[in-house]
Amino acid sequence: MSQNDFTIANQGFPAFRSDLNGALQALATLSSGATAPSTTFAYQLWYDTTTDILKIRNADDDAWITLFTFDQATDSVGVSGEELVDDTSPQLGGALDTNGNNITFGDSSGASDDRLVFGAGNDLQIYHDGSNSYVQDAGTGDLRISGNNVNIMNGAATENYIVCTNNGSVAVKHDNATKIETSSTGVTVSGTALATTDTDTTNSGSVTLDFGANQNFVLTLTGNVTLANPSTEQVGQSGFIVFIQDATGGRTVSLGTDYETAGGAGLTLSTAASTTDIVPYVVAASGRILLGTPQLAFA
Repeated sequence: MSQNDFTIANQGFPAFRSDLNGALQALATLSSGATAPSTTFAYQLWYDTTTDILKIRNADDDAWITLFTFDQATDSVGVSGEELVDDTSPQLGGALDTNGNNITFGDSSGASDDRLVFGAGNDLQIYHDGSNSYVQDAGTGDLRISGNNVNIMNGAATENYIVCTNNGSVAVKHDNATKIETSSTGVTVSGTALATTDTDTTNSGSVTLDFGANQNFVLTLTGNVTLANPSTEQVGQSGFIVFIQDATGGRTVSLGTDYETAGGAGLTLSTAASTTDIVPYVVAASGRILLGTPQLAFA
């Protein structure tokens, strides 16, 4: 370990040789020492023996830049202090040890920055855009979340939204209370199950019910109505259709061919003004909507 001012003065041979040897030794040992060399040069190397850090003098010769930290006990080296940004395709030679620290990403403003990316085609990306967090799958396969038991929870991990038990139930929660839970025999609903109901206060002429959007229908008759054949019914779907006479009354309902009544009798509804009739239905097949016996004259 040696340091030198690297200036060889005019002098006799023994002193010249000693001065030259000192300079060469300083070069060979990277000006190693517990303190920085008193004479410095731009791009000069210095091995700081106090911290085991190799440093290089900056171009302005007014500061030291940290290069590497050495572990003399394990004979290993690590990048120290500064970021390496020039290598556009860095590779790991083994597992990455975070040394108790985090890997931190900034807010992502696009697909090419601040994202954790997986797959040859960037199929899976995990990122935060400053407003929302994303686990985004754009690949051709499925996004699979696997675990013996899987819980989807709130941000504080104090409340369950969905609880999936291996070889067991899947429970859907509301305010941490189970409302829907699967079992080996079916589904249990805790509380009430409300199907979407279409309430239409003006119906006259041809009316097409949307069975894809609604389970039940409440129709106020403001003129004679024909229920046109729908295309959205689903096999096994069931519910009710409520017919309400307007203030005039006497409105009739005719049926398209997809609607069936017992014996083909059609629908005979109440005629008095403001009366309410209920007709149950079940979809037996595509194009077969079976209507039950009307329950008449609710006041």
